[in-house]
Amino acid sequence: MRLMAKLHYRDAPSEKEKKAFGRYLAEDEELILATGLGKHYLRSCFVLALVFPGIIFWLLGLGLAYFLKFNMGYGLALGLILASFVAFLRALHTHHANRYLLTTRRVIIKKGMFAVAVTSALYDKITHIEVDQGFLDKVLMHYGTIIINTAGMNKGEITLRYVDYPIEFKNLLERLINREREQFGFRAGPVVTVEGEVVS
Repeated sequence: MRLMAKLHYRDAPSEKEKKAFGRYLAEDEELILATGLGKHYLRSCFVLALVFPGIIFWLLGLGLAYFLKFNMGYGLALGLILASFVAFLRALHTHHANRYLLTTRRVIIKKGMFAVAVTSALYDKITHIEVDQGFLDKVLMHYGTIIINTAGMNKGEITLRYVDYPIEFKNLLERLINREREQFGFRAGPVVTVEGEVVS
């Protein structure tokens, strides 16, 4: 009996996501997928923030315990709670400030929360897609980098970093590109894909 592989990008966007990202869409397009930096990457951001600037809060908790003359264990616990709270806020900000959107017509990268920068590429301008995933990224972290090369843009490419399950994301993107081309009468040939694996 053949086991079905789990598909990580099959859920439709929620109503909350449609409402939040609706302002970035044109009238004739729909949101297909709203994603962002990979879960493993965000966890590593949380852990790093626990170390720094977390160590400052640990020392602050110990300092308060010393000067206020209460148990050092309580001071350390207070410092850990404060460090965890700050690390959580930092990871949450990183998540919301880096969003990747796939619509019926284009791919959009939204960076920032208060000052927002938006980059997009229409599907009919995409020439080829590169997937770059190191050995450890593939085996342990399950994320990678997707480079979308386009015609007619100043930079020529846009990069989506730390994407969870990048091959699945690339496959979904290619299906959307082909559907767009079929809809407007272009030849629906395969998008050229370069899949890289860097073993360090």
